[in-house]
Amino acid sequence: MAAELDLRDLLIAVSRMPEDRRSLRPKEWFESQKEHWVGWIFHYNSAGAYGRKTTSGRDARFVYNHVVNPGLLLYLAEASGVERKIVRRARRAASMEVGMAAQSGAIRRAVPWDIVFDAMCGNGYLSDRSKLQDA
Repeated sequence: MAAELDLRDLLIAVSRMPEDRRSLRPKEWFESQKEHWVGWIFHYNSAGAYGRKTTSGRDARFVYNHVVNPGLLLYLAEASGVERKIVRRARRAASMEVGMAAQSGAIRRAVPWDIVFDAMCGNGYLSDRSKLQDA
C-alpha cells in the first residue's frame, strides 16, 4: 500500500514533472495540465478558481480520488511515468464514458493512486522526506 503523501509534497512532485502541451488560446485560467495541477493544489485549502468549500487535512490520495477532471488524471499518470500501456488503457476506458465524473472514475479504475504514487517514487519525483509511514 502506498504511503500517505502530503499535498505540499504532491505540489513539489508535480512541479518536477515534464510540461505538457500548452494551449495558445486557453479557455480556462491555466495553459497546461501541469499548470492546472500546480494552481489547483496550491489553492486547495481555499475556494480557488472553483469556489470549493475550504478543507484541510486532506492528503494526495484523497485529492486524486476526488478530482473530477480526466485531463488532470491522465496528465499525472503519464507525467509521473506510469507504464504507457496502462495510460492508454485508462484513456480508452475514459473515452467509453459520458461526463467528466464517469470518465474520471474509469481512469482511476485503470490507474489507481498506488500506481501513480509508485511511479512518482520510482521516477524520482518524490524525495525520501515525502515518503511517509504506510497508511
